[in-house]
Amino acid sequence: MPIAASEKAALPKTDIRAVHQALDAEHRTWAREDDSPQGSVKARLEQAWPDSLADGQLIKDDEGRDQLKAMPEAKRSSMFPDPWRTNPVGRFWDRLRGRDVTPRYLARLTKEEQETEQKWRTVGTIRRYILLILTLAQTIVATWYMKTILPYQGWALINPMDMVGQDVWVSFMQLLPYMLQTGILILFAVLFCWVSAGFWTALMGFLQLLIGRDKYSISASTVGDEPLNPEHRTALIMPICNEDVNRVFAGLRATWESVKATGNAKHFDVYILSDSYNPDICVAEQKAWMELIAEVGGEGQIFYRRRRRRVKRKSGNIDDFCRRWGSQYSYMVVLDADSVMTGDCLCGLVRLMEANPNAGIIQSSPKASGMDTLYARCQQFATRVYGPLFTAGLHFWQLGESHYWGHNAIIRVKPFIEHCALGSAAGRRFLCRFNPVT
Repeated sequence: MPIAASEKAALPKTDIRAVHQALDAEHRTWAREDDSPQGSVKARLEQAWPDSLADGQLIKDDEGRDQLKAMPEAKRSSMFPDPWRTNPVGRFWDRLRGRDVTPRYLARLTKEEQETEQKWRTVGTIRRYILLILTLAQTIVATWYMKTILPYQGWALINPMDMVGQDVWVSFMQLLPYMLQTGILILFAVLFCWVSAGFWTALMGFLQLLIGRDKYSISASTVGDEPLNPEHRTALIMPICNEDVNRVFAGLRATWESVKATGNAKHFDVYILSDSYNPDICVAEQKAWMELIAEVGGEGQIFYRRRRRRVKRKSGNIDDFCRRWGSQYSYMVVLDADSVMTGDCLCGLVRLMEANPNAGIIQSSPKASGMDTLYARCQQFATRVYGPLFTAGLHFWQLGESHYWGHNAIIRVKPFIEHCALGSAAGRRFLCRFNPVT
């Protein structure tokens, strides 16, 4: 314990209860002997981390016990699933009769915003049809050439008239090579279609990086040095469960120090949302959180919460955050346990969100880093070399409806709360035996 030698010598040597009573400035009496450590909580925290505790961070609960205020005051908001009509035939019939319900997000937009939204969606649909045509055409040509090099050409070796009165087994053996050859062609077509889609994606990504910005590129909507709106705060949330504590908090520290280096740290808060149940890891997380605050000066901006009821696992953890604190933020960035993001990237995502009020999610382009095994190093090399090609290509073909990896992306909190809560799937849950995601 970091106290003076004289104070340490004055403490009792054997009676641990007396030690806690000596550290309790209020000299409270506890009904149970096991409760005596609660009296020394304040003294131990102040002596261990004297520079980490902000004013008002040590509070008392309803029973007068000292505790550390690790989270801001909750401001609850409602989050419930939208009713979905899952029958495609019924939805198509409603559309034919003019009873199709306009999505809520479109109903809130002005006429000009709806026209802008419809414009890029139309362009995106056209581009996807072009990609489909190019992929299928290339696959058909390649499959035709593949057919020409296979041994059985045409039906010259089989006379259907001779097979009428022929033994069934003999007929089957005559047809078997053609059946196998057809299977080879089908597998080739499926695999080549996959390769063709990757080819056109990489090609358009190369042209995008070579030519410059696309007319419909979201990155063209901002210069990159605009000041952030102080009314739009961003939460960096990291759901964790029994992770490597040193790695998690080292990544958070690097991210937060990078954000502070941009001068925009006042626009961000960090939430460590723990579902850990291993006692040793839980204690290590709390200790690492206090040390992180002390080292980077994150009082009042870096928060820690460990759930007692781990409902819905990771998705439920995010769900809890949105219900309790989501209304206090305009945007949130969900970090994986091993995520590290630069401050420039985070500020850039916020600027893109402010410049595009119709955008709900803007995905960054993650890159692997710090890998150890040979396979992982190959993946790391690949993402660095041709990852930008495929990212630019995906954006060109899909525009605002491209890939979302689930982390390292900025999310507009209000529409996420209103539209992204999923209810239980109808019928039998044969795909997953866990709770539905939120």
